[in-house]
Amino acid sequence: MAITIRDTKPGAAPIKRNIASLVGGVVIAVGCFILCLLVASELTAVTWPVVLGAAVMALAVGAWIRVADL
Repeated sequence: MAITIRDTKPGAAPIKRNIASLVGGVVIAVGCFILCLLVASELTAVTWPVVLGAAVMALAVGAWIRVADL
């Protein structure tokens, strides 16, 4: 299932994004979050700043996978 994104430029071809890239980005983000928390628990105590840092890193990696998988 492809999602068509319309560009605002006249005459530009629409960009088609596959739903698999969205699912892949979400799955990778969740996996990165869990892996980061597991590594952090081995290195130090898991506190709220560590959890927040893991969430930011996981969101960044998930967004990168989503955009790179066009």
